[in-house]
Amino acid sequence: RLAKGLGLSEELSAASLKENQEQITERLEILTQQLDGAREQAFKAGLAQQELNGRLQTLQQERAEVERRPGSNLPGLFHAFRSDLAQELGLDESTLPFVAELVQVKPEELAWRGAIERAIGSHRLRILVPQGSSQAALRWVNQRHNRLHVRLLEVREPASRPVFFDDGFTRKLTFKEHPYREAVKALLADNDRHCVESPEQLRHTPHAMTAQGLMSGKERFFDKQDQKRLDEDWLTGFDNRDRLAFLAEQIHEVNEKLAPAKLALDAAQDDVRQLETQASLLKRVEELQFEDIDLPGAESQLESLRTQLATLTRPDSDLAMVKAELDEAETLLESLDQQLRQLIEQCVQLKTQFDQAASATRKAYNGAEKGLNDTQRELAKEHFPTLAPEDLGDIIELERKHTRELQQQLKSLSEKLGHEQTELAKRMSDALKVDTGALAEVGRELVDVPRYLERLRVLTEEALPEKLKRFLEYLNRSSDDGVTQLLSYIDHEVSMIEERLDDLNSTMQRVDFQPGRYLRLVAKKVIHESLRTLQQAQRQLNSARFIDDEGESHYKALQALVGLLKDACEHSRNQGAKALLDPRFRLEFAVSVIDRESRSVIETRTGSQGGSGGEKEIIASYVLTASLSYALCPDGSSRPLFGTIVLDEAFSRSSHAVAGRIIAALREFGLHAVFITPNKEMRLLRHHTRSAVVVHRRGVESSLVSLSWEALDEHHQQRIKAMHEVAH
Repeated sequence: RLAKGLGLSEELSAASLKENQEQITERLEILTQQLDGAREQAFKAGLAQQELNGRLQTLQQERAEVERRPGSNLPGLFHAFRSDLAQELGLDESTLPFVAELVQVKPEELAWRGAIERAIGSHRLRILVPQGSSQAALRWVNQRHNRLHVRLLEVREPASRPVFFDDGFTRKLTFKEHPYREAVKALLADNDRHCVESPEQLRHTPHAMTAQGLMSGKERFFDKQDQKRLDEDWLTGFDNRDRLAFLAEQIHEVNEKLAPAKLALDAAQDDVRQLETQASLLKRVEELQFEDIDLPGAESQLESLRTQLATLTRPDSDLAMVKAELDEAETLLESLDQQLRQLIEQCVQLKTQFDQAASATRKAYNGAEKGLNDTQRELAKEHFPTLAPEDLGDIIELERKHTRELQQQLKSLSEKLGHEQTELAKRMSDALKVDTGALAEVGRELVDVPRYLERLRVLTEEALPEKLKRFLEYLNRSSDDGVTQLLSYIDHEVSMIEERLDDLNSTMQRVDFQPGRYLRLVAKKVIHESLRTLQQAQRQLNSARFIDDEGESHYKALQALVGLLKDACEHSRNQGAKALLDPRFRLEFAVSVIDRESRSVIETRTGSQGGSGGEKEIIASYVLTASLSYALCPDGSSRPLFGTIVLDEAFSRSSHAVAGRIIAALREFGLHAVFITPNKEMRLLRHHTRSAVVVHRRGVESSLVSLSWEALDEHHQQRIKAMHEVAH
């Protein structure tokens, strides 16, 4: 079948195979050339498809970049460069525009768009740089590889207004509103061209152009740059519509080319695979030997071998008897071989055990060569177990185990000894710092330890009891003379406040708060959490005095109490500290309304809750008056030595009845009030005062005069009389 498929002779003979192989050699030479050509064609097709894929990917990336920048038609590479430049100069990208972004062809002049793009040329990609940043921009561009053609223009204000040709392409442009607008106009005015309708006019007009892109230079010089179509590569404009349209067209063209390229690549690869398959089949036939395919010869040889085998394996033949004896001998040989292997393994094991026992014996003799003295034997009996005959095999492991345990104990004791030596050196240093007399000449080595111990014995047995006695006396004295007296003084001050309040209440009892009722100030002790802690520390201090531990508990209790007082002094503004050290903060005050006849409590108030405004005012005035009297009265006195007080805006919002009761309370408390009030309240105060100081202002000056109420009445009557005389 293989020969038929390859178009070769199907005859099964050595001569036919040789003839086929000679033909195959000639066909392989031709097929090799065809295969090389097919592979080269497939490579070219793959390269073309790869180029198209790369072109498509580049165009799609550029489209995405252009879509992110709707105000420009420029390629993405130039935007990336401008972004890097703006970041380097510390400027916004809007201050570094391209010329193409600042001009746009007018809608009615679109027929000239391609020619104008060519006329402006590379200036479209020129970046306008502010004059103050141009030096830094040039330095940065110079020292790096920019990967594109960089064009910069330093912005300067034109010396004169740019002038365009009357028929120039600049007249067909719209200039964007921008600070650099005049600079762009000046640049394009220097490159302006006349716009003519025909080549005949162009021939006689220098520096002109047609709508089809033909341009003239100086006389007799003409150019038309048709490397690209006239409608390609448009960069000017205020938005990206032209660039997006151009990229869309390019992507469409690449997609149209990509499908045929893929089909061409697949066809070329199929041709290569077919030629490779055909070449492989030809090589297989070329490498064949006739013996591999000589089926009649192989069948004849197989039949001959079967006949020989039948003759040799007959039961009555000598060969069958020999075969039976051979099988029996092989079975016996295998059994003997297995016994020999087992005996060899046993011999090896016994020899190994013997060598191990001999080595252990030598090691045991070497280890026990020196022997043990009586002391070592006693230690061994005490700390090591007695060995039984069955333990002799593990004696090495037992020895190692006990050795490790002893080494661990030695290491632990050595570390403990080092720690104790270090601690002993520290204690000796501490002793030298404290006892600078007897130990002044003593060192800090281990040999000096006996001298320290002797000094310790002397201090413990002779000097320490006396010092301990003095310390206990000092401790008791500190508790009584210092802390206890301080706390007793604060408690005494609290008692004094309560006694003073009793004096004030006896005075307030003489003044009616309401008809048949008077006020009484009530003081109630406040137990703050810090005060509870202090009282607990006091109780602990009192009980610690009776503990027989050489004053240690007493000292710790006193230390804790002093710590509380110290913390209160350092944080004296805290409420807890004030409750400890200031007797005023150990009390809270309330006012009770007392019935004068029954002496029963009608109500008690601790704040401004309840009651009318007038009642609150009277209570506040009474409490304020009582507080002033309390503050101004010396110890042991019921009246202040200096009781003059000044009331500004006195009773400006009070009724006459309330004011009268308050003034009566002031008198009862021994306070002399000076009232400052407007003229409208003078009638109220006249009943409670003997004279007035009248203040009168004239312009920027004021006058004072002190008058009795009688003098004021007389002055008033004289003034009325004078007014009547003038009227008559």
